[in-house]
Amino acid sequence: MMKIYTIFYAIFVFIVGFFFAMFFLRKEKKKEHIFHTISIFAYSPLVLWSLTYFIVCLVYAGIRLSWIWLWPALAIFGYLRMAALRSEMRGKSLVKLPAGLRYFYRVCVVAGLLIFVIVEFRVVRFMNSSPQPDLEYVIVLGCGVIGRNPSNPLRLRIQKAAEYMQNNPDTLLIASGGQGMDEQISEAECIKQQLVEIYRISADRILLEDASSSTEENLRFSRQIIGNTNASVGIVTNGYHEYRAILIAQKEGFKNVHAISAITLMPVGIHYIVREFFGIVKEWLIDFWLKIQYNFV
Repeated sequence: MMKIYTIFYAIFVFIVGFFFAMFFLRKEKKKEHIFHTISIFAYSPLVLWSLTYFIVCLVYAGIRLSWIWLWPALAIFGYLRMAALRSEMRGKSLVKLPAGLRYFYRVCVVAGLLIFVIVEFRVVRFMNSSPQPDLEYVIVLGCGVIGRNPSNPLRLRIQKAAEYMQNNPDTLLIASGGQGMDEQISEAECIKQQLVEIYRISADRILLEDASSSTEENLRFSRQIIGNTNASVGIVTNGYHEYRAILIAQKEGFKNVHAISAITLMPVGIHYIVREFFGIVKEWLIDFWLKIQYNFV
C-alpha cells in the first residue's frame, strides 16, 4: 500500500512541477531557447520532490537520518540552476563561464546521470532477486537494536531470515552484529533471540558473530567463522543494501555468495536507495585506489 502512495506522490509532484515550470517561464520566449526550457522543466519537479521528500523523511525518520541534508541541498542546487537558465534566456547570465567550461559541466552532468542510472538499476535488480535455495549458510547483517528489541530494518531482516530457514532446514545461520553504546544487547544476540523465541528456529542452527561494527566486519568475521570461502552463502539484508553487501562480500573473499533481500520500507526507502549510490561509488573508488597502490608496490 505504501508503494502505491509513493507512486501517486511522485506523479503528483511531477504534475505540480510541470505547472510550476510553466509559471516560472511565463514571460520567457520558450521556443527560442529549447535547451534551457527543457532543462527548467526537468529541474522543477526535482526541486519540488526534494523539498517535500525532505519533510517526509523528517516525519518518518527524524533529523538523525544519515545524509538527510542531501534533499535540501539538491533542492537549492535545482532552483539555482533554474534561475541561472532563466537569466541566460534573458541574456543576463548570473555567472559568465567560458564556453569550454560550460560544455565540460554538461558532459559531467550527463556522465554522472548515466552512472547513477546504472548503479540504481543494479540496486533495484538485487532488491527483487529470488533467493537461492539450499544454501549452506545465511548471514543476517545487524542493523541497530533499540534496548533489547530490533529496529524496524533489523526486524524485517530477521523475518526474511526466518522464512528462509523454515524453507531450508539444512541451512545454518550466522547472526552478525556487535553491541552499540546505546544497545542493551548485541545485534547478533537480538537476532538469535527473535529467531528462537518468535519463529521457533532451533538455537543449534544459529551461530553468533557479535564483535563487528560495520558491514565489512560483519562479513569478514562471518567468513572466519565459516572457514570455507567456497561455501554457498546468502546475505540477508534490506533490499536497498543488498547489492553493496554482495560487493563487499566478494571483496572479503566469499566466492559463492547470494542475495536474500528483506523488505525495504517506504517511503524512507527511497532515501536509502539513493544514498546507496554514494556508498557503492565509494566502494569502487576504494578498490581503484587499492589497485593503484598494489601496482606501485
